[in-house]
Amino acid sequence: MNKTTFTENLENNQLIAVRKFNASIEKIRKAWGHKEFLCQWWAPAPYVCEILEMEFKQGGHWMYTMTGPEGDTYMGRMDYLTIREFEMIEAEEYFCDENGEKLGEVPPMHQKFEFESGDEITIITMTTTYASPEALQQMAEMGAAEGWELACNQLDELLTTL
Repeated sequence: MNKTTFTENLENNQLIAVRKFNASIEKIRKAWGHKEFLCQWWAPAPYVCEILEMEFKQGGHWMYTMTGPEGDTYMGRMDYLTIREFEMIEAEEYFCDENGEKLGEVPPMHQKFEFESGDEITIITMTTTYASPEALQQMAEMGAAEGWELACNQLDELLTTL
């Protein structure tokens, strides 16, 4: 199984993750753009994801919950700023309430997912830009890198079935 490499760019408050997947870009797109598949890998185990709303298009958004084994639930929203099929997704992600309104405890994160594809290989580079060094530190303490690694492992497993 492939591993994710993480780099912190402290000057720009960024966490950069790079992961190679042994799958075509078409399979990656299917796993990313369809809620029945996205739910299967987005929340790092043992958390379970439920998608409440999803409109995978530029200007669209998706709202989801992640529920842990102890019943702890986090609600999030990702607003799609730019989607270039098979190349890049740019979005703002944040914790929210049931109406999709931002919660103040963690500032929004700017996400950029870039896709490089070859024959049955796709490399995804995720650059997350935080509002401040403190926000980057807060998310690091919450396990952002570990959570992304677990989600990528789940995506790897899902891709073998698509």
